[in-house]
Amino acid sequence: MAGSNQTPYYTPTSKPSQPTHPFSSWKRLNLYYSLAAITFLCCACYYAGQLQHTTTTVGLHLSNIASSCFSSQNTTSPVFSSSPVSSSQLDFTTHHSAGDGDGGAVVPDDTVKIYPPCDVKYSEYTPCEDPARSLKYNRDRLIYRERHCPEKSEFLKCRIPAPYGYKNPFKWPMSRDLAWYANVPHKELTVEKAVQNWIRFEGDRFRFPGGGTMFPNGADAYIDDIGKLINLKDGSIRTAIDTGCGVASWGAYLLSRNILAISFAPRDTHEAQVQFALERGVPALIGVIASKRLPYPSRAFDMAHCSRCLIPWGEYDGTYLIEVDRVLRPGGYWILSGPPIHWRKYWKGWERTKEDLNAEQTKIEKVARSLCWKKFVEKDDIAIWQKPYNHLQCKELRKTSKNPPMCPAQDPDRAWFVPLSIIKCRLQAIYTEDLSY
Repeated sequence: MAGSNQTPYYTPTSKPSQPTHPFSSWKRLNLYYSLAAITFLCCACYYAGQLQHTTTTVGLHLSNIASSCFSSQNTTSPVFSSSPVSSSQLDFTTHHSAGDGDGGAVVPDDTVKIYPPCDVKYSEYTPCEDPARSLKYNRDRLIYRERHCPEKSEFLKCRIPAPYGYKNPFKWPMSRDLAWYANVPHKELTVEKAVQNWIRFEGDRFRFPGGGTMFPNGADAYIDDIGKLINLKDGSIRTAIDTGCGVASWGAYLLSRNILAISFAPRDTHEAQVQFALERGVPALIGVIASKRLPYPSRAFDMAHCSRCLIPWGEYDGTYLIEVDRVLRPGGYWILSGPPIHWRKYWKGWERTKEDLNAEQTKIEKVARSLCWKKFVEKDDIAIWQKPYNHLQCKELRKTSKNPPMCPAQDPDRAWFVPLSIIKCRLQAIYTEDLSY
């Protein structure tokens, strides 16, 4: 047996040598040719794209030069640019405006209109809350304190100036307790509400102790009392609305409990109260419940609050409570303190008769029952009602009482300048155990 045909000796520490395949060199050669072909094709495609792009660029230059020649009759020889299109200046100016009836192009106006500053007497001017204009409207139901915006001819063509000496407000949380006097130069509340601990004047600033008409011990202690009646810590109450907010101390102290409150009050004799709220960093607006809906969609708040806000809740067929019902979520709370709650203790201080206060509370209770609200609790100076999760439990009540009527079809989310109505919107058939909060 020839030695060249013998099988190599196998050992555990070495692999047997692979026999040389006759076509292995041919496969390697094919791989090199394939890579070269792919590279050539990629380069060819790249140069073809560059050639097409250059042709388009030259065509655009030629068309622009031709149009300029015909439009201006300019016989100057064109100068071609060798820079690519991407480096040319782009025009981002507006060539059309919404007021163009024919939709044609317009020449952009580069001039900037400069409005002069208004007289210093307009430093607190609020166009739709002008006291002089409001006196022209009906005083019934406080309609004259609603928003009444000026006609176009009455628009001011000047810039509203800041009050003299205006400073940057204090940062939160310091702003909860302090505001610069120069920013809101009104001392009336410091005198009128001195006993109630609303606000104090200290040198060049105001201090807010957190007091209120119905919580002279401070809003913090008052909110603690509310927290003993309903749960403010489990996350089910996240938003609140405060009607007749004063200087918004209730909303200011709710922020530390992770509850965001929107406060509103009219521009009345305490015309600066909303200004104080905004300087403190508390969400607030000038407003009143009169003949128009509140500017919020339905079911926007978990809790509504009135502390001696002087709103006639039981009058006008319960219109104002029906509006509160609209903006409360199912299962939300309405909190009332002040007249007529606890009238047996305070009727002399309120300078009203027992019969008058009792009749007022009876009307409120009647309207609340017609809305299917449940009297959750009444303790000391605080009464709380709860809106139902659905209207299934008050079917029997609806058979005997049709007031207020249920709306068959209505958009409860429409708010701006929508008249108040005595129509109550129906809740869906859901159950308490189905709720996630």
